[in-house]
Amino acid sequence: MKNTFIAFIIIGILLIVSSSYGAVTSVGEINVVGETKGVVPASSTVPLIVTLSVDRSLAEPGEEIKTIEIVMPSGFLTQSSFFKGVSRDGNPIVARAVVSGGTTLRVELADAVVDFQNSIYEITFETRTPNTVILEAVFRARLRNLGDSPIGEFIRPGQADGKLNNDDFTLEVIPNVPPDPVIGFTAEADGTGENDVTLRWEKSEDLDVNGYFIYRNKEEPIDVENRSSTTFPEINVPPGPHTYQITAYKTRFLQSERSPIQTVVVSPDTAAPKPPMMLSIIPSSDGVEILWNPSDSRDVVRYEIFEGSTPLGEISEIKAEYKFIDERPLSIGSFTYAVIAIDEADNASSPVEKRFRIFDKPYPNPFTPLSSNEDFNQVVFPARSIEDASGEFTVSIYDIDGMLVKTLAALPGETEVIWDGRDETGEVVESGIYVYQLQVGENFKTGTLILAK
Repeated sequence: MKNTFIAFIIIGILLIVSSSYGAVTSVGEINVVGETKGVVPASSTVPLIVTLSVDRSLAEPGEEIKTIEIVMPSGFLTQSSFFKGVSRDGNPIVARAVVSGGTTLRVELADAVVDFQNSIYEITFETRTPNTVILEAVFRARLRNLGDSPIGEFIRPGQADGKLNNDDFTLEVIPNVPPDPVIGFTAEADGTGENDVTLRWEKSEDLDVNGYFIYRNKEEPIDVENRSSTTFPEINVPPGPHTYQITAYKTRFLQSERSPIQTVVVSPDTAAPKPPMMLSIIPSSDGVEILWNPSDSRDVVRYEIFEGSTPLGEISEIKAEYKFIDERPLSIGSFTYAVIAIDEADNASSPVEKRFRIFDKPYPNPFTPLSSNEDFNQVVFPARSIEDASGEFTVSIYDIDGMLVKTLAALPGETEVIWDGRDETGEVVESGIYVYQLQVGENFKTGTLILAK
C-alpha cells in the first residue's frame, strides 16, 4: 500500500512537470558576445547572445513556435534597433524585433516553426546595463505560439551552446571602474633560432580582473584568461619588427589603459624542432602500425613517415599520440621506419628510427635473454611460420625433457608473439635447447631453440 501511494506521488509530480513545460522542452543560457563569463559593467552598452536548445520531437498542435520572448531584469534596456538577428542551427532566419517597455524583447519569426526537429536558436542583441551593481540579474525566455500564447513556462537555464561559459540565465553587473594598468610588461624575442616572443608582466592585484589582452601591432588581441598569469609565449611570430601592449580586463568592455609599447624584432625560424618521442612498431592484421608521441617543440605542424628512403605519408593534426599504418604487403626481411617532425618554416627534426623484421621462422636463434640488446635478448615467433593458416595463435615451449616451460598466446589481430626466456614463474630458464610448438588454428609446427645466457 505504501509503495502504491509513493508511485501515485511520483506520477503526479511527473504530470505537473510535463504540464508545466508542455511537449516542447527547452533549456537556455545568456552570454556576453566574445566572453566566457556572465559579467557586464554598469552603465554600458554590451552585446548579448541568448542560446536556446529546443526539443520539438514530441510537439503537439498549438505548440508551433512563432515568437521568442526575452524578458530582461530591471535596469536593463534595449530597443528594436539593438536587435542583431536570430539563427537556427547556425543559419540566419528572417525575424523582426518588437520591444515592449524597453525590457521585453519579442523576436517574431517570419515563418513559424512547425516541424519536429531539435534545434539550437541564437538571438543576438545589444542592451544598456543598469547604473547599479547587481549580483544576479535574472533574464527569462519563453516561446509563444501562433496565437501568441506561451508554450509552457519560462525556459529553464542550462547548457545549450556546447561551450564552457555562463550556462545560465543570470548576469552579474559590476562597477564600471576599469582596473589599473599592467606594470612590468616586457617582450623578448627568442635568441635560439625560433621565431617566438616571450611576454612577461606583473600579476594584477585587482580581484575583479579576469585576464589580460595582449595586443600585437593592430591585430585582434590574444586573450589570456587567467588573472594569475605573468607570462605568455607567442610562437610562430612572422619575422620582422612588432609592437606589443597589454591590458588587464574585468570584461571585454572594461579594460585598463594599455601598457607602454614594447618593440621587438623577430628573426626567421632556423631552429630544427625536437624529434618525435616513443616510436614503436607493432605488426597487426591491418599492416604495420607505427606509433609515436609528439615532439616537445611547440611549432611542429606535421610529421612525415618513412620506411627507409621511401615516404609513406604525413600527419598534420595535433594529437596526444599518433598512429600510422603501413598497409603495403611486405616480404620477409628487415625494414627501418622513421618519423620526422616538421615546423612551420619547414625545418626538419632529426629522424627517430626503429627497425622492424619480418621472419618466417623464430628469430634470433640462438638468443641471449640477459643481453641488453633487444635484437638478441628475446625470440620472436611469427604466425606466418605456418602458411595459409588462420585462427587462434599460440606457442608452447618445452625443455629437452618434455616439461612445459611457457605458454604464449597472441591477442586478436597480433601476428607475432615474443618470448623473453622466462618461465611461468618469471625466472630466466637455464641455457640449453628448447622445443617449441607453434599453432595457428588447427595447424601447428615444431622446432628447436637454443638459449644461451
